[in-house]
Amino acid sequence: MNILPSDCRLPGPTKRTSSAAMAAGKAVWMAQARSTAGSMMVAASCGVAVGWASSAVVKLQDRTGPFQLTDDQASWVVSLNDVGILLGSLLSGLCFSVLGRRATLLLCPLLLLGWAALTFAATAPAFLYVARLLSGAGMAVHFVYGNVYLAEVSVRSSRGLLSLLTSLFAMAGTLLQFCVGPYVSYRTQAWLGALPAAAALVLLLLFTVESPYYLAMRDRPDEMLAALARLRGCSVESDALRDEAHEIERTVERQRSAGSLLAALCSPASRRAASVGVVVQATAPLFGESVLMAYAQKIFIISGSPLGDAQSAIVLYVAQASACLACTALVDRWGRRTLLSVSCLGNCIGMAVLSAYLGASPDRQGPLQWIPLASLLLFVVSCSLGANPVPGLLLAELLPQRAKPLMAPLSMMLFSVTAFAVSKSFLALGEAAGMFAPFAVFAAWNALAVAFTRLFVPETKNKSLAEVYGMLSGREEAPKQN
Repeated sequence: MNILPSDCRLPGPTKRTSSAAMAAGKAVWMAQARSTAGSMMVAASCGVAVGWASSAVVKLQDRTGPFQLTDDQASWVVSLNDVGILLGSLLSGLCFSVLGRRATLLLCPLLLLGWAALTFAATAPAFLYVARLLSGAGMAVHFVYGNVYLAEVSVRSSRGLLSLLTSLFAMAGTLLQFCVGPYVSYRTQAWLGALPAAAALVLLLLFTVESPYYLAMRDRPDEMLAALARLRGCSVESDALRDEAHEIERTVERQRSAGSLLAALCSPASRRAASVGVVVQATAPLFGESVLMAYAQKIFIISGSPLGDAQSAIVLYVAQASACLACTALVDRWGRRTLLSVSCLGNCIGMAVLSAYLGASPDRQGPLQWIPLASLLLFVVSCSLGANPVPGLLLAELLPQRAKPLMAPLSMMLFSVTAFAVSKSFLALGEAAGMFAPFAVFAAWNALAVAFTRLFVPETKNKSLAEVYGMLSGREEAPKQN
């Protein structure tokens, strides 16, 4: 079971917590912070790549860049990032089980450094097409396996918090682009993207510990015990640490006993995990967030705003990052299912209001000019409470170890296909039917997501990975408290 060893257990809520227990708890948090620092910076570098398009595309269409993009070329620059996610999912899937979690995560900053270099050197749209394929491939590594790694190395009491902190770092990277990008030159904005990627590479090399689950699957018990000790800040001689190691080995062996990979995927636990985790992850682009972030300035140019389009985009992302920070206090209190359903409900209301506003075409100089900004603020805040961070966390928690090498990249490949279709058709649908139409589609999908979440998504709050597997297999046990 994913428990804290007795000599490094987190302090409980009583007022009589001893100084020794406090020190042990601090050691646990510091150990996990060191090993996950690289993953956090990887998330920030992905966020920088996500936010690049919002102001860079406007520069390139306004002739303030090294060349000019048409609307069709701009849509390819935005959407080819999603094709890169498809390619990166295939690449990382091949590395995940063979090279390990740590080596797979190292691919992300390397690919993003390539994106930044090509973007800086671009003299024609073709350069950006290739660069966006690289950025998408780098993001795929993080999106597919970042949460998987965090779920495997963290104690259950911190798993949700660490996952949301990763989302917060990603938002911080995007916020950097939103705040700085509109006010610097195209090439300055490009090389800024290389900084967090370089930092992520250094942190991964220096501090990231291999997953104990991966080492157990490769029959390397001594290395697994040493890695677990580093992750818990304890001695390898700790009896409780060895108990946790034995539980990890039993969990891996139990999943191996399912037989072949095909047999494992046909088990009730894997079928339920795949049908929930993959559906939630693969359809996440239909929530509307990725398109909104890529076209934020353009959307405000179209809809109008009492602030400038660049300033409105900054306000939007500051609100989103603040909401994600608030979510870190809620994910292990409210639970994954409640946060996801409340989030999708807020998304639905925000998108429906914006769609109605654009469809009615009111006077955009009066009091109603605040509606686009207000509705989009509601959307990004509610999205940050669940629809953004929870799908990846659910996928990492629900999938059994045997199914992860296949189902995790498959979910991201489906995600990339959905994201590409949404990004490529957003402007085309708006021009053909009116800009209210794509937002109406997003509102409808979020309404469906509320129903799906309440009916089918299981709650994984305060459960170890072994307990989650038992729950999905129909052997649910009461969660033990840390």
